Amino acid sequence: MIQIDVVVPDRPGELGKLASLLGGAGININAISAESGGGRSYMSLVVEQPARARAALKQAGYECSERTVVVVRLEDKPGSLADLARRLGEAGVNITSVIHLETVAGNAQLAIGVDDMAKARGLV
Repeated sequence: MIQIDVVVPDRPGELGKLASLLGGAGININAISAESGGGRSYMSLVVEQPARARAALKQAGYECSERTVVVVRLEDKPGSLADLARRLGEAGVNITSVIHLETVAGNAQLAIGVDDMAKARGLV
């Protein structure tokens, strides 16, 4: 799965602009996480058509990048994420992002960005 990371100004209406741009291009946002700091906002998106989304964002002047993320399914109970994060950390894998995709039938599905995909895949 591909995650697109976008930097936008931290001001009212910016999420609306970004969502309108993607919606106008026929691109659905499946999952999003966002935070602001230092006058900028950082949004991470999972979309159905990442190449088209990235092209549309860049054409509109957004600073963005993409990364491959590993999708994991965890039992939806206290400590499940802690166990996974501990295993990855003990193996020297740094978690760089986490987006909750959905929770269905007692399982949470997460998109996790890591600095060592090969090692992470062997641990999840």
